[in-house]
Amino acid sequence: MKKRIPPASPSVAPMDAAPILPKPLALRIPEVLRMTGLGRTKLYALIAEGELAKIKIGRATLIPLASLEAMLERGQQHRP
Repeated sequence: MKKRIPPASPSVAPMDAAPILPKPLALRIPEVLRMTGLGRTKLYALIAEGELAKIKIGRATLIPLASLEAMLERGQQHRP
């Protein structure tokens, strides 16, 4: 006797499909440190030197993603 398997419902999304999230506009300091591997002191030095922009909103310090990407791109151009 064959077992009958019901057809998959088309309205159910697969469980392994990750949702597509929008790219963040800015990152908090711990996120930047984790993503770049930089130390806290070096990150704040880059901000003080004007290499990296920062935005203060209340007590939160945010780094615009565009500024971080531009800094990393400039760093790659200086390599031999």
